[in-house]
This record gives sequence, C-alpha cells and structure tokens, in this order.
Amino acid sequence: MAASHRVQYLLEAMNRAGIDSFVGVSVAFHNFLECDPLVALAGFRPMGPSLVLLRRDGSMRALISPAWDVQRATARCRDAEVSGSSDLIGDLRAALPWLGSGTIGAAFAEAVPAALRDRIDALLGPGVVAAEAMLLDAATVKSADELADARHATWIAEQGYLRMLEILRPGIREYELAGDLLCHMKTLGSPDNFFLMSAAQHNQAVRSPGRRIIERGDIVLAEITPVYNNQFSQICRTVVLGPPTDIVRERFALLQTAMAAGQKAAKAGSSVAAAAAAMNGVITEAGFGNYCRPPYMRVRGHGLGNVSSQPGDIGEDNPMTLQSGMVFVMHPNQYFPDSGYLLCGEPVVIGDQGALALSTSSAQLDQVKA
Repeated sequence: MAASHRVQYLLEAMNRAGIDSFVGVSVAFHNFLECDPLVALAGFRPMGPSLVLLRRDGSMRALISPAWDVQRATARCRDAEVSGSSDLIGDLRAALPWLGSGTIGAAFAEAVPAALRDRIDALLGPGVVAAEAMLLDAATVKSADELADARHATWIAEQGYLRMLEILRPGIREYELAGDLLCHMKTLGSPDNFFLMSAAQHNQAVRSPGRRIIERGDIVLAEITPVYNNQFSQICRTVVLGPPTDIVRERFALLQTAMAAGQKAAKAGSSVAAAAAAMNGVITEAGFGNYCRPPYMRVRGHGLGNVSSQPGDIGEDNPMTLQSGMVFVMHPNQYFPDSGYLLCGEPVVIGDQGALALSTSSAQLDQVKA
C-alpha cells in the first residue's frame, strides 16, 4: 500500500478499535528488522527523535528533531503539517489539544530510549492504547512503488556483490573488503547498508567484518543489506577463494534445494510456518535435522523494514498467513559439521504461486581464483 492508503488502513483500524488519535514515536536508528512509524506513515527517515501525530479525520502532523532538519522533512512529508522541534515533550504537550480528548493509540519504534518512552507515556496518560501491531498490519503489503524500490535495493546489493568478486584476493582484511563495498553501494544510491561479512576455512557462523586477513581456501560469507527510498533488501552469498571442496559443493546444493522448496511453499494463503518447514524438511531428509535449530542456524528469513517488519521471523513457530505483495528475505543459511556455515538467500515477494525472488540471479557457490 502507498503511504496514503496505509494511513487510510490505519484510520479504519483505529475506528474499529475506538481509537481517536495516534502518536508514533521514531528515532534516528533505522533498523531493517523493525518498523519506523514516521517512515511508514509519512515516508521520512528522521535524524533524531521525532513524532508523527494522526487524528481520525485523517489530518497528520510531524514533529521533527533536530529542528534544523525541518526543510528536508517538509519536502518528504507531503501529507503532513511539519514542524521542527527543539523540545519534543513540550511540543507534544502543546499538541494534545489538537489530538483531542478521546482515546490515544501509541506506537514506539523499538529503539526509542526507555527514558523518552516513559516521559511520553506519562504525558499521554494511563488510557493510552498500544498500537504497534495495528501499525504493522497497516504496513504489511508493499505498494507498487515500494516493490520497485525493493527491486532497486536488490540490484544495488547484487552490484555490491559483483564488486566484492572483483576485488576479493588473498591478503585483504575483512574490514577493508566491507569498507570498499560500503563506499561502492553509496555511489549507487544506498545511504545505509548493513553488513555481515566474514571469512574462514570452516565458518562457525557469519559475523561482522573484523581484522582477519583473508587467505587462499577461505569460504567468504556476505550478507548484504542496502536501502533505497526507505526500503531495505538483502542477499546472502557464499564465495570460495580457490576451488571449493566436493563437500562444500554438496552442502551448498542442499541449501539451494531448500531455498527452492521454501519458495514453492510460500504462496499467498499459506503460513510462514509451512515455508520454514519446507526448508527444514529438505535439510532434515539429508540427515541434518539436528542442525535445524540454534546455534547452528537462527531463522529461515525475516521481514525487511523500515516500513514494516512483517511477516517477522521465518520459522516453524510463526503461524502468520502470507499475503500477496509481502516482501521479506528467505535464507536457509545453515551450519554443517563437515563444511561449516554457508549462506544462500534472496529477497522475495509473495504471490499466488509461491515466492518470487527479486534478485536477477539466484545464489550460486562462487569461486575466485587465488
């Protein structure tokens, strides 16, 4: 849904719940696993703690900090009355008459500091209704523009990976490789990127890039997560510096089969649990069922904020029904005792026939000459 339609969806949900006004609290930490209220309703990523206020008649206001960022906010928040704020609590207190005397729903970004949350809760009063789930529901399905942004973010991720293949060589440190990719993807239009990138002869897991010097024979893992126009995407890739062993080839092929099974199962009307079970089933049938749990893996995918984190973690304990137009990353990433940890994953959009990858080419076990 476009932001205007998302606002309308939220207004209808507020009406059903007897909520008269809405307060969304954002911060300058834009996590691809979480929903940011100001991004979801007004399309703006703030640089400091900020508020979005909505009345049941559809009128919307945004209180932006730092106050000097009001010009940028005004250009992006076209459906809201925008004000800069140097005293967020004081300005919210002054806006309470505008919100009215009815029931208030509030949604907090997860990274809102506890002290700020407590002050806002105290100001709104004991009758405030938690509205985070309501906002997530309103932001679940992507609009055509958001889907296009997700595709473009995926393209940026793929270009970043191609750059990695170009410069990967023995003797480079992990953080040097990650830094080059970060700069490269910024030139392609991604202001924010999340990396997990690590290398070893036998990876225990994927982690943040460190000082380790990459060597011949290393298996290099890359989880690349850029953003474009507020929409994150993610690809998961594995490359070997030199020829991979037969065992590594076999285990990676198993992940490719699991990925295909998950995509087939993840169709509109089915459950998240069914998609996760399909991936786990492939790995279990190959004799690695005991490894389909932490610490050998975490989840089989997850939502992609900043607009919405739905459908949440892709696991067999998630009963959520998949809807056409949902976008998330699917990754049967897995540790095997004989090959180590391997990455294989794509961003997908849900349709009636299954999950369609947004990437132009699916994950392969790539090799760089060393």
